[in-house]
Amino acid sequence: WKALLNNANAGGENVHRGSCLGAVLGARVGIEGLSETPELVAGLHDREALSKEIDEFVAAVMKE
Repeated sequence: WKALLNNANAGGENVHRGSCLGAVLGARVGIEGLSETPELVAGLHDREALSKEIDEFVAAVMKE
């Protein structure tokens, strides 16, 4: 979370950097890693649709 906060506080054009940081950190900790901050998931607009899209993407990428 410190990396995301530092990115937000850096200012400037930080949206692309934040997207990359979020993807990398999210991949590292997984959904289980968000158990300490459930509001990050619960507060997402259309979280059910996003969850479905993520699951479909992972299934497509992980095909053997």
